Amino acid sequence: MVGLHATVRERRGDCLSNRLSDLEPWLQPWARWLWSLWPSAQVTSTRRTRLEQIRLYEAFRAGTSRFPAAPPGLSLHEYGRAFDLVAEPQILEQLGRVWEQVGGRWGGAVDPIHFEA
Repeated sequence: MVGLHATVRERRGDCLSNRLSDLEPWLQPWARWLWSLWPSAQVTSTRRTRLEQIRLYEAFRAGTSRFPAAPPGLSLHEYGRAFDLVAEPQILEQLGRVWEQVGGRWGGAVDPIHFEA
């Protein structure tokens, strides 16, 4: 169960949560359900602190991040309402379509690892 039970992932000295249990309680069963459709996908980020979001946003603005990051205060990661999954592009596209069909928002081509509600 990679991703579901892992506790913390280190990124440049930051501790980003990758526990689905750190999401808002109402979102947890939906995120677990989506992840269960492709359990080899890795959950890489769930809830973030403001400082973590600042650092990710600064890296994005500096061009050193592969994926976009919202400005601090505007990321649903800070509120436990977003999670990132890493999988093959075609798998992310399929998961994104499913997520949107049940009312979630997916980052699409711009941010394919991002899922929020």
